[in-house]
Amino acid sequence: MRFRSAAFGALALCTSLVAHASAYDDASRAAAAARFVAALQHQRFQEAAALFAPEATRDTAATAHTLKRIDDTVGGFSTMQPAPRPLEGKIIRLQVPPRKNVLFGFQKSVQFRYASTAGDGKPVYYEVHVTPDDKPPQVLSFALQFPAADAQSAQRANRLAAAIDR
Repeated sequence: MRFRSAAFGALALCTSLVAHASAYDDASRAAAAARFVAALQHQRFQEAAALFAPEATRDTAATAHTLKRIDDTVGGFSTMQPAPRPLEGKIIRLQVPPRKNVLFGFQKSVQFRYASTAGDGKPVYYEVHVTPDDKPPQVLSFALQFPAADAQSAQRANRLAAAIDR
Protein backbone atom coordinates (compact mmCIF):
# COMPACT_ATOMS: atom_id res chain seq x y z
CA MET A 1 0.00 0.00 0.00
CA ARG A 2 2.85 2.38 0.82
CA PHE A 3 4.40 1.67 -2.57
CA ARG A 4 1.18 2.73 -4.31
CA SER A 5 1.03 5.94 -2.27
CA ALA A 6 4.65 6.75 -3.11
CA ALA A 7 4.06 6.02 -6.82
CA PHE A 8 0.96 8.18 -6.80
CA GLY A 9 2.88 11.02 -5.10
CA ALA A 10 5.70 10.75 -7.66
CA LEU A 11 3.17 10.78 -10.49
CA ALA A 12 1.49 13.89 -9.06
CA LEU A 13 4.87 15.63 -8.72
CA CYS A 14 5.88 14.80 -12.31
CA THR A 15 2.51 15.97 -13.62
CA SER A 16 2.92 19.23 -11.73
CA LEU A 17 6.42 19.78 -13.13
CA VAL A 18 5.25 19.07 -16.68
CA ALA A 19 2.36 21.50 -16.28
CA HIS A 20 4.72 24.24 -15.08
CA ALA A 21 7.21 23.54 -17.88
CA SER A 22 4.38 23.69 -20.41
CA ALA A 23 3.23 27.06 -19.06
CA TYR A 24 6.77 28.36 -19.37
CA ASP A 25 6.87 27.20 -23.00
CA ASP A 26 3.59 28.98 -23.77
CA ALA A 27 4.91 32.18 -22.18
CA SER A 28 8.17 32.03 -24.12
CA ARG A 29 6.31 31.44 -27.40
CA ALA A 30 4.00 34.36 -26.65
CA ALA A 31 7.06 36.49 -25.86
CA ALA A 32 8.67 35.54 -29.21
CA ALA A 33 5.48 36.56 -31.06
CA ALA A 34 5.28 39.80 -29.03
CA ARG A 35 8.91 40.68 -29.90
CA PHE A 36 8.15 40.13 -33.59
CA VAL A 37 5.00 42.26 -33.47
CA ALA A 38 6.81 45.02 -31.52
CA ALA A 39 9.52 45.13 -34.19
CA LEU A 40 6.83 45.49 -36.88
CA GLN A 41 4.97 48.16 -34.90
CA HIS A 42 8.16 50.24 -34.67
CA GLN A 43 9.13 49.63 -38.32
CA ARG A 44 12.26 47.67 -37.41
CA PHE A 45 11.89 45.27 -40.33
CA GLN A 46 15.45 43.96 -40.27
CA GLU A 47 15.03 43.08 -36.58
CA ALA A 48 11.69 41.38 -37.30
CA ALA A 49 13.22 39.38 -40.16
CA ALA A 50 16.06 38.27 -37.88
CA LEU A 51 13.49 36.70 -35.51
CA PHE A 52 12.51 34.10 -38.12
CA ALA A 53 13.90 30.61 -37.59
CA PRO A 54 16.89 30.00 -39.88
CA GLU A 55 15.01 27.07 -41.44
CA ALA A 56 12.07 29.32 -42.33
CA THR A 57 13.88 31.98 -44.33
CA ARG A 58 17.11 31.81 -46.25
CA ASP A 59 17.34 35.51 -47.07
CA THR A 60 16.80 37.88 -44.14
CA ALA A 61 17.25 41.00 -46.31
CA ALA A 62 14.54 39.86 -48.75
CA THR A 63 12.21 39.04 -45.85
CA ALA A 64 12.81 42.47 -44.29
CA HIS A 65 12.09 44.06 -47.68
CA THR A 66 8.82 42.11 -47.96
CA LEU A 67 7.77 43.17 -44.45
CA LYS A 68 8.49 46.82 -45.35
CA ARG A 69 6.51 46.43 -48.58
CA ILE A 70 3.56 45.07 -46.58
CA ASP A 71 3.71 48.08 -44.27
CA ASP A 72 3.96 50.49 -47.22
CA THR A 73 1.12 48.80 -49.14
CA VAL A 74 -1.30 47.70 -46.43
CA GLY A 75 -0.26 49.65 -43.36
CA GLY A 76 -1.69 48.88 -39.97
CA PHE A 77 1.36 47.39 -38.25
CA SER A 78 1.33 50.18 -35.67
CA THR A 79 -2.23 49.36 -34.59
CA MET A 80 -1.91 45.56 -34.30
CA GLN A 81 -3.90 44.17 -31.38
CA PRO A 82 -4.36 40.56 -30.28
CA ALA A 83 -7.39 38.90 -31.85
CA PRO A 84 -8.95 36.13 -29.79
CA ARG A 85 -10.33 33.95 -32.57
CA PRO A 86 -9.46 33.10 -36.17
CA LEU A 87 -11.04 34.97 -39.03
CA GLU A 88 -14.10 33.21 -40.40
CA GLY A 89 -15.47 33.26 -43.91
CA LYS A 90 -13.69 33.66 -47.21
CA ILE A 91 -10.21 35.17 -47.00
CA ILE A 92 -7.27 35.96 -49.24
CA ARG A 93 -4.09 34.85 -47.51
CA LEU A 94 -0.48 35.91 -48.06
CA GLN A 95 2.36 34.27 -46.18
CA VAL A 96 5.89 35.52 -45.43
CA PRO A 97 8.10 33.75 -46.27
CA PRO A 98 6.15 31.98 -49.01
CA ARG A 99 5.27 28.37 -48.20
CA LYS A 100 7.80 27.02 -50.72
CA ASN A 101 10.66 28.32 -48.53
CA VAL A 102 9.41 26.62 -45.36
CA LEU A 103 10.76 23.15 -44.66
CA PHE A 104 8.16 20.39 -44.41
CA GLY A 105 9.23 19.48 -40.86
CA PHE A 106 7.88 22.80 -39.58
CA GLN A 107 4.25 22.56 -40.61
CA LYS A 108 3.13 22.27 -36.99
CA SER A 109 3.21 25.63 -35.20
CA VAL A 110 1.70 27.71 -32.44
CA GLN A 111 -0.42 30.58 -33.82
CA PHE A 112 -0.88 34.05 -32.41
CA ARG A 113 -3.55 36.18 -34.08
CA TYR A 114 -3.72 39.95 -34.44
CA ALA A 115 -6.16 42.39 -35.99
CA SER A 116 -5.56 45.87 -37.33
CA THR A 117 -6.97 48.57 -39.55
CA ALA A 118 -5.24 48.91 -42.91
CA GLY A 119 -4.31 52.25 -44.43
CA ASP A 120 -7.56 52.22 -46.43
CA GLY A 121 -9.59 51.97 -43.20
CA LYS A 122 -10.65 48.36 -43.71
CA PRO A 123 -9.69 45.45 -41.46
CA VAL A 124 -6.66 43.23 -41.94
CA TYR A 125 -5.74 40.24 -39.84
CA TYR A 126 -2.34 38.76 -39.10
CA GLU A 127 -1.10 35.42 -37.81
CA VAL A 128 2.35 34.86 -36.33
CA HIS A 129 3.32 31.19 -36.47
CA VAL A 130 5.90 30.21 -33.83
CA THR A 131 7.82 26.95 -33.49
CA PRO A 132 6.03 24.17 -31.59
CA ASP A 133 6.84 23.02 -28.06
CA ASP A 134 9.82 20.84 -28.92
CA LYS A 135 11.76 23.71 -30.59
CA PRO A 136 13.17 26.98 -29.21
CA PRO A 137 10.63 29.79 -29.71
CA GLN A 138 11.23 31.42 -33.11
CA VAL A 139 8.93 32.79 -35.81
CA LEU A 140 8.21 30.34 -38.64
CA SER A 141 5.93 32.50 -40.74
CA PHE A 142 3.80 35.62 -40.75
CA ALA A 143 0.47 35.52 -42.57
CA LEU A 144 -1.82 38.34 -43.70
CA GLN A 145 -5.50 37.63 -44.04
CA PHE A 146 -7.81 39.92 -45.97
CA PRO A 147 -11.57 39.36 -45.60
CA ALA A 148 -13.04 38.55 -49.00
CA ALA A 149 -16.73 37.98 -48.31
CA ASP A 150 -18.02 39.85 -51.36
CA ALA A 151 -16.73 40.83 -54.82
CA GLN A 152 -15.53 44.28 -53.71
CA SER A 153 -13.58 43.01 -50.70
CA ALA A 154 -12.14 40.13 -52.76
CA GLN A 155 -10.96 42.62 -55.38
CA ARG A 156 -9.32 44.76 -52.68
CA ALA A 157 -7.63 41.70 -51.16
CA ASN A 158 -6.32 40.50 -54.53
CA ARG A 159 -5.05 43.98 -55.41
CA LEU A 160 -3.17 44.30 -52.10
CA ALA A 161 -1.75 40.77 -52.29
CA ALA A 162 -0.56 41.37 -55.86
CA ALA A 163 1.08 44.69 -54.88
CA ILE A 164 2.96 43.01 -52.04
CA ASP A 165 3.92 39.93 -54.04
CA ARG A 166 5.38 41.79 -57.02
